[in-house]
Amino acid sequence: MKNGLLVYLSFLICFTAYAQKDADAELLLKAVADKALAYKTIQTDFEYVIENVQNKSEETYHGSLLLKGDKFRMSANEMVTYSDGKTRWVYLEESNEVNISKQNNSDNLEAEERFFNNPISLFTIYKSGFKYLKFGTETIDGKIYQLIDLSPDDINKPYFKIRCWISDSNDLFMIRYFQKDGTRISFQFKNFRTNVKTNDTDFIFQVKDFPGVEVIDMRE
Repeated sequence: MKNGLLVYLSFLICFTAYAQKDADAELLLKAVADKALAYKTIQTDFEYVIENVQNKSEETYHGSLLLKGDKFRMSANEMVTYSDGKTRWVYLEESNEVNISKQNNSDNLEAEERFFNNPISLFTIYKSGFKYLKFGTETIDGKIYQLIDLSPDDINKPYFKIRCWISDSNDLFMIRYFQKDGTRISFQFKNFRTNVKTNDTDFIFQVKDFPGVEVIDMRE
C-alpha cells in the first residue's frame, strides 16, 4: 500500500508539472518560431534517427532540406520530396517514379509524417495541443542547449513527450519524439544556412527533367 501511494504521488507530481504552460518555455519557443519564420529561406542538412530502446537498435539516415515558407524540397533515403505548398511530389530515385498528392498541412500529423509533409511546422508545433516545461540545459560538442519538454493534451497520441534542444541564438538544434512503444525519433539540424536565393520552380517537380519517369497521380 505504501509503495503504491508513493507511485501515485510521483505520477501526480509529474502530471501537475506537465499540466502547466511554463512562461519561460513559451517565450523561448516563440523566439525560435519567430526567428525561423522571419527568414526568407532556410537550407540545412539533417540527421534522422530511429532508436528502439527495448531491443537497443538504431537506424540513422541523412538528408538535406530547403525551406521557403510552406514550400520545401527534401532529399533523404533515395527519395526527393518537392512541395509548392499545395501539391507534393515524391520522387523515388531507384524506380524512377514520382507520386503526386495534395499537400497535407494538418496539425494531427505524427512525428515522421509532420517532418516529411510539412517540415516548417516543427518550429511552431508548440502553438496548439501541447503543454511545455523548461527544465535545464545539456552540453553537446561544447555547446550549451536549453531543453524544453512538450507534452500532448491528447493522451491518445503515440508519443508521451517531445523534447527540444535550443541554441543560445534561438535556433532549433534537435527535436526528439518519445514514443509509448519505446521508440525515439530524432531530427537534428546541421549546417544551418539562411536567406539562400531560390526560385519557386525549385519546389516543383519537373517531369521533363526525368526521362522515362513513371507518374502516379493520387490526387482526387
